[in-house]
Amino acid sequence: MTPRIAALYTYPIKSCAGISADTMRFDALGPLDDRRWMLVDEHDDFITQRDQPKLALVRTARIDGGLRVFAPGMPFLQVSGVGGTWRATSCWDDRCAGFDEGIEARAWFSDYLGRKVRLLRFDAANPRAASRNWTGDASGKPGALTRFSDGFPLLVISSASLADLDRRLVEAGLPPAPHQRFRPNIVIDGLAPFEEDYAVEITVGNPGEVPVTLRPVKPCTRCTVTEVDPATGRQQPGVLQVLATFRADPKLGGALTFGQNCIVTGGLDGTLRVGDPVEVVLRF
Repeated sequence: MTPRIAALYTYPIKSCAGISADTMRFDALGPLDDRRWMLVDEHDDFITQRDQPKLALVRTARIDGGLRVFAPGMPFLQVSGVGGTWRATSCWDDRCAGFDEGIEARAWFSDYLGRKVRLLRFDAANPRAASRNWTGDASGKPGALTRFSDGFPLLVISSASLADLDRRLVEAGLPPAPHQRFRPNIVIDGLAPFEEDYAVEITVGNPGEVPVTLRPVKPCTRCTVTEVDPATGRQQPGVLQVLATFRADPKLGGALTFGQNCIVTGGLDGTLRVGDPVEVVLRF
């Protein structure tokens, strides 16, 4: 069957719950609002589910340029999305910057996590370039820039790959892993399991519309975030153990990979929609 988009997600706050949407639009830094905010500690180092798994339970809703934030046992938080003190920070090896969302956000997240943290909004005047080692001739160009993501503007996974992993988990006596554990932006139906590993170009769009062209540039290496149950915010080991039996990538030093990091190489003005047809160019 013709491959199609099955689901679209953005993650306004890095490492918090995602928002499912019927459409996705872009700017030069990737999907609008994706990883636009990030939590940092007292040293301005970023915080994720790797050490704070209960972030999986923090939900967001976009309102008037800002956010409304929800978590179990907490009153909702309103984030304005404007102003704030400029602060330097980092995301992995990249130096970047953001604007402090203020004392209310600081107090809310500090209370929820039980440690002192701040909420920063990405400074778009200082965009991050996705790794030049992987983006080649697109390096530093619109579509190959990002905000507070781990390194690339988009993550693509196929439904068949997720189903294949679930089968292996069940065979190992473990529960299936909902796709939220892998934090994809785009889920594609109609591919064979792990066929996305061989994609060199992915084009999405209906006839007469501006097509959006994606280039897979790097397999996504996996960490303990995949072992956090998004329903409970607690560690639930097993996913990495199963991935280790068939997804160790020798080209990446044996790192476990699942899904493909992508950049946008065409159609930044286009719109993706759930149900849109997908054309995938493969190289084996």
